[in-house]
Amino acid sequence: MEIKKRFLNISEISDYLGFSNSAIRKWVRLGMIPFHKINGGVRFDIKCIDEWLAKKSRSLRRF
Repeated sequence: MEIKKRFLNISEISDYLGFSNSAIRKWVRLGMIPFHKINGGVRFDIKCIDEWLAKKSRSLRRF
């Protein structure tokens, strides 16, 4: 899936990551995923998400 927008909503980020909307909402609630509140809505900066994924991937390789 190719993403052109910089900020994604929950549905778009769930498609991008391959997880359910409810999983993404839970991660937001628990502070487990980087997000921004924009005009009262939750948005995900695709650049921050890609950096977060790279960091998570590196930390998992240590085990």
